[in-house]
Amino acid sequence: MPGSKGYGLITLNIPAEVQSRLEERLILVEDIQQVIAHAESTGKRLRNPQTGHLLAHYRPGNVTYWVEYSPVPKGEGFVIHNAYSHRMLVEESKKL
Repeated sequence: MPGSKGYGLITLNIPAEVQSRLEERLILVEDIQQVIAHAESTGKRLRNPQTGHLLAHYRPGNVTYWVEYSPVPKGEGFVIHNAYSHRMLVEESKKL
């Protein structure tokens, strides 16, 4: 899904304070949608057992984006709790 424009159909609920942070960090809504599309289609995400929030990353180019989010009940999109980015490559280990 990240390679297609299907990620644009993902509905996001972004609180005002998070939106301000995203603007400061130059992170676009489209970047967040791509991360969530990748995480939801591959299952590559972590769950914080204390908050229930999910954490996922995706690297569509030279920047890795990280998004902390949770699904809205009844599958009506996702609430964004935080997001950040960096230019470091995250290598995942292969199963031995």
